[in-house]
Amino acid sequence: MKIKQIPLKAKNALAVGNVLEANAILGDVFSLAGKVVAGRQVGRTLGFPTANLKLNDGSPFYLANGVYAVKIRYKSLFYNGMVNIGMRPTFNQNEITIEVNIFDFSDDLYGQDLILYFFDRLRDEMKFPNLEALKLQIILDKQRILELLTNRTEPYPDSK
Repeated sequence: MKIKQIPLKAKNALAVGNVLEANAILGDVFSLAGKVVAGRQVGRTLGFPTANLKLNDGSPFYLANGVYAVKIRYKSLFYNGMVNIGMRPTFNQNEITIEVNIFDFSDDLYGQDLILYFFDRLRDEMKFPNLEALKLQIILDKQRILELLTNRTEPYPDSK
């Protein structure tokens, strides 16, 4: 995947989580590429396993912390999913992670390359009082993302 120059106006939009504006400026869908690395595996205990992404060298990163609606390219197939970018405040983590939950997917992804295509930002990252409240919010996020991504037909830059 070729790394593109991102105009300052699009970078600024991404920095505040405005993916819709950034995509309009770019005339394309903003994407990030990376390799799946081992995480703490907390998501799977909630019923939402996540792939922790380590960005490829040179992959642009301008996104505000929060939860995003994405399509994920794995090998030559596309999947709907959600991404949490941030510090995982419910778990008192002190480093930024990129955690991807791919809907209706169960393969082992460790060491695999993924491309994330960002369509919208749902909300800020939040600290929840307990794991049950977090799980409930993830269920609501997934429902909203499925509504957002159903029948999306935007072209993907590296799939043409």
